[in-house]
Amino acid sequence: MASIQLIHPSLAYESQLIAYKNEFPYNPSGIEGSSQIAFAESIEQWLDQIEKNRHWETVQNGYMPAEQYIAIDNNDNVVGMLNFRKELNDYLLNYIGHIGYSVAPSKRRQGLATEMLKLALEEAKNFGLQKVLVTCTDDNIASYKVIENNGGLLEDKRVDPGDQKLTRRYWITL
Repeated sequence: MASIQLIHPSLAYESQLIAYKNEFPYNPSGIEGSSQIAFAESIEQWLDQIEKNRHWETVQNGYMPAEQYIAIDNNDNVVGMLNFRKELNDYLLNYIGHIGYSVAPSKRRQGLATEMLKLALEEAKNFGLQKVLVTCTDDNIASYKVIENNGGLLEDKRVDPGDQKLTRRYWITL
């Protein structure tokens, strides 16, 4: 398994962030765990928005405070993204959870998502959480294996009214 770190994104990674964004096919929902980088006009604008979304005073309407991370490998390459929501509103509690993540399509099947989630769970302890909710669509076998490999216990499955997809809801005790 590759060794990675979760760090806050910065302009120093601009070209890699653009490449990451461009590696994904268009999806009207964007890229999981990326704080909507797919729809950002620029990396500067995206960085400004994620900074605002870290704090209650400046978070976007309808959103909850969150930390955005990029996963970098030993060669300082961006290989994934992870978003950690410190609190849950009703929609997040029912369908989205605390943590969303994605791995670059060219870097999949290397254990990176499992390692990213493991690192995020360590970070969750720093936020004072005792358990976290992680979800995925019912047909995303790779993602639910990542969650289960990190101790996720399936609570239930619910149809997300936003996309009409069946969502698996897992709790992980820290």
